[in-house]
Amino acid sequence: PTGEASEYAENMFRAFDKNGDNTIDFLEFVAALNLVFRGDLEHKLRWSFKVYDKDGNGFVDREELRAIVEVSHILSKATGYKTPSPHTLSAEGTRGNITLDEFVEGAKKDPWILNMLRLDMNPYSWVLDQKRRKSAHF
Repeated sequence: PTGEASEYAENMFRAFDKNGDNTIDFLEFVAALNLVFRGDLEHKLRWSFKVYDKDGNGFVDREELRAIVEVSHILSKATGYKTPSPHTLSAEGTRGNITLDEFVEGAKKDPWILNMLRLDMNPYSWVLDQKRRKSAHF
């Protein structure tokens, strides 16, 4: 309702649109699927950095870092996982900008981020898990 999903979707679209032509062609789509389903941790973190580096300047600034923390909080509520401690990446952000390498190294130290990136991306198993959670509450 407050636009977080649409903003996040726009950022993801921009990260997948490798050539910047405001369309995702077949090769970009296949590359996106490959990353989501088969990508290793390093590739997922590098792609995540591109999602949050909205202006494409090669840094995540304070405003972009705030968006990361907000999305992490929303995801933690939606998935039932504990909210991550914002200390991992925010310490770097206090001095201004986070580089790609700082982002990757900081994210590798955060158990919540690691868990989210290692989740089973099979939609069928996710739906079953959600149904199990709902039935457990009744």
